[in-house]
Formats: sequence, structure tokens, C-alpha cells
Amino acid sequence: MAARSGRVIAPNNPTASASPEAEPIRLRRENEALTTQVRLLELEVRKLKHQLWGRKSERYVAEGAEQPTLFTLPAPVQPAAEPAKAKVPTGPKSARQTPMGPKPLDPALPREVIQLPPPDLKDLICPETKQPRQPGFVEQLEVLARKPAEYYVKKYERTVYVSPAKTAPVATDWPADVLPRARMHASVVAHIATAHFADHLPYYRLEQQLARTGVDLPRNCQVSLMNQLDKLVQPLVQAMQTEVLGSGYVFLDATPVPVLDPARPGVAREATIWAYRGGAGTVWFEFQASKSPQHPDRVLKAADFRGLLQTDGAAGLGSIGPPNQVTALGCHAHLRRYFFKAVEGGERNGEAYLMAINRLFRWERWAKRLRFKEESRAKMRARYSLPWFDALVQRATKEQPSTLPKSLVGVAIHYLLAQQAPLRRCLSEPKAELSNNAVENAIRPLKLGAKNWLQVGHPDAGPRLANLFTVVENCRQSGIDPEAYLIDLIARLPGHPAARIAEWLPQRWAQQRPAVATTGAVGSAADRSR
Repeated sequence: MAARSGRVIAPNNPTASASPEAEPIRLRRENEALTTQVRLLELEVRKLKHQLWGRKSERYVAEGAEQPTLFTLPAPVQPAAEPAKAKVPTGPKSARQTPMGPKPLDPALPREVIQLPPPDLKDLICPETKQPRQPGFVEQLEVLARKPAEYYVKKYERTVYVSPAKTAPVATDWPADVLPRARMHASVVAHIATAHFADHLPYYRLEQQLARTGVDLPRNCQVSLMNQLDKLVQPLVQAMQTEVLGSGYVFLDATPVPVLDPARPGVAREATIWAYRGGAGTVWFEFQASKSPQHPDRVLKAADFRGLLQTDGAAGLGSIGPPNQVTALGCHAHLRRYFFKAVEGGERNGEAYLMAINRLFRWERWAKRLRFKEESRAKMRARYSLPWFDALVQRATKEQPSTLPKSLVGVAIHYLLAQQAPLRRCLSEPKAELSNNAVENAIRPLKLGAKNWLQVGHPDAGPRLANLFTVVENCRQSGIDPEAYLIDLIARLPGHPAARIAEWLPQRWAQQRPAVATTGAVGSAADRSR
């Protein structure tokens, strides 16, 4: 190998010394092979780290030998160890805790018993004894089956009574679950709304699916039905808005949606869906033409909101709402994403910050797993989380001058220092959550569905999208079937007292669902059997 002084040291290999011009070529090849091997090992180590330490999303843990200790704080007191569970006897029956194979089918599903005919008579004769075989036992096999969707026509008849005096005729009202002018049943309207706003099927795909069953329902008719449903649920959406803004704790976020505007033919402009989630879990969506913070500011002031407002730190959102009535909170999940991207980008100086933020989330998971009350969680935060976060800010303040501002770590440090006040309130406020993920999880289905319908067809359709998605998403958050809920809603909401509209919130409807959904389920089952 050539030294810096220019001298050539003879290698031990006699063949290499015989051909010194081949030595650089050999070394270059070995260097390339070692570089490739190192890269493969790095990828393997990264994969193993995610398998061992990572969550489903994006957790990163650096090696202990290379990771310096960021802060020296005592670890939180571990909870008392649970009594050891009795060991399961190791016998042939208990070798497997869970049986292998597919899971048993839901016992609530309807069953259809089919008796298979016996084998041929010649197969029932035993070849050894030449005697008929006797019945031994009954073997059963359950398989999941499906009936294609069946559409039929309900024909209602009523007698209209008239008078010779030519007064107004009298007749029985049409059923509440029927839209007479549209000639549609509530089950069809609920199915279209669920398929479009919950399953994210575009109208043209619904049109194709219905055509395969012999139903001609064009897209413009589907939009007309959704317009009627939107007018019906507007009082309910208003009640959801009141529920969210009156909860005292609002998670706020925005997501862009493309809109086709007739004023700009051929070009899709960007509008915004603002998502508000209350502390109790109710979600409300609002469509606006822009992402200006003036829109949520106007909403919060009109409702005279008072309480906690958690955002992702976007510009202008930290000072909205009634003055001196709103406590702005930050989002540690967004802070973590900045440092995670930095580490993923190869900037190893962000690992210490990422590890520190991971520990904050780990303490919060402990508190939730152990079901800490608000007072206990506040004490845990005051003892561990707040000093840990303050030390994190001190480190960022010290390292910011020596960090490139446009590097990934530089951007992350800038976000941390710019948002340190609302981020610290997430730990000092007893009721505050550590992140804004609650409202982002509510927005996620809308963003996934946008890959199917691509854009909103008209600006007037934006509020309808926000209203109907509000209803469907609250059903999802409550764990109820939106189609069953909408069938019941269409039939009963028009006659419901306006002063008790809050009873139709999906969260409250789910509590009385056994009594309400039984009638709807029986009716729908009877309809399908025809």
C-alpha cells in the first residue's frame, strides 16, 4: 500500500509484488466490496431496530454505545409488580394457547342448515364384512357465504278521501322512511351515503355497481339524494358543532382539498376542510375556501369559546379565539416528526432529541396504562416530564448557533424553540394531551378517500361534503354502523323535537342502539328476504 510519504511498502503477497500496477485495482475492488457490505449491514441493523423497538408508525432507537446520555434524571418509580400468574400445565392439550387455523365465525350471523345426501348404496357396504355401515356421528362444516345485493320495488297504496264540497282531500301520510318526490327508500339513501362518505366510492363507481344489479341511478340523482340528506342533517351537524365548541377542549387541524371552480375552468384550486374535535370525542368539519386562520378565529369568537385549543403549530393558529380565554397548546408528535426525519436523513445529531421525546411519550403511555387520575398524572409530569422538557430546550438553545439553519436538525430545533411555550403547556396543563393526533386520526379517512374521488366537483358541494362526513365520522368514532344509523335518522329525525336534537348525536344514539336498531334490523332483514 502507498504511504503518504510516497514510499511503496511491499505487500506480503509475492504475486502482488510482482505486479505493482495491479495493486491499486485490487484495492479499489476490495474497497467497493467492503463499502457495499457496510451499506447492507446498515440496512439490516436499521430493519432490526424497527422490529425490536419500533411501533407501527415510526419509532427509532439509537445504539446504546453510540448514543450519549442526554439528561441525568431519576427514572420514574415502577409500579408494583403484579403477582405471578400460575403456569399453564404443559400437556398435549395445552401445547398451543390459541388454536391454529381460521377463527370461528360470528355466532350472531344467521345460519342456514343444509343436509347433505348420504353416499351411494354401494359405498355404504363394508368391503370386509359385506354388511351395511351404521351411522356413526354427524360432522359439521361452517363456511361464510354472501348473497348479492337485492333491490326491489316497494309499492305503497293509500286511499284519498274527497268531498263533494271540493275541500282539501284527506289521505294517510306516506311512511316516514320514504322520500316520495325522489321515489326512494331510506335504505337506498343510507347505502349511497355510507358507500360514498365512509367507503369513499365515487359516484360513478356506485352507478356502475348499481347497474350490475339492474338499478339505473345516475350520478346526478345520487347527488340530489345527498343534497336532500344534507338538508335533513344540518340541525344535527349544528348540534355537533355546539357539542365540540362547548367541551372546553378543542383539537384543531386543517387539510387541503382540491375544488373545481366554474370561475376557473380547467383548473382545480385548493380549498380547506377544518376539523374540530372536542374533548368528549365529537368531531365537526367545516369547509372553507382557504387555509387562513381567520376562519377558525371567527368560529371560536362566535361561540365565545373558553378553554384549551391544541394545534400543530401552524402560523397564525396560536393566537386565535377570544382574547384571554384560550390556552394554546402545541403538539409533541409534530416536534417528534421533525427530528425523526432528521435522523432518517442521516443527521445523527438529532438522535438525542428523538430519544428524549420518545421518553416523554413513554411516560404518558405508562400513565394511561396504569389509569392515572388527573392529579396523579399532573404529579408525574411535574416530577419527570417538565424537567426533562426544560433540559431539552436548554440543549437546543445551546446547540442552535452551531447547527446549520437549513439542515433537518436545524429546522427541528427552530420548531422546538419557536413552539416551546405551547409545547410546555402540554405538560403543565393537567387536562392537556401530549399531541394533536386525536383530530388527525379523524381527518385520516378523508385523506384516504380523496385518492378515490380526487376533487370536489363544485364549491357548493364542499359544505355538503363537510356535513355528511361529520355525521359518518362520528359514527366511526362511536363504533356504530353508519348505514343503520342513517336509516333510523332519515325515518325519525323529521318528527323529532328540535329542542332534543342532541339525543341524535351518534355517541348518544349508540347507548340506546339495542332498542332503536332492533326495529331497523328486523325491517331490513324482512325487506331482504322478499
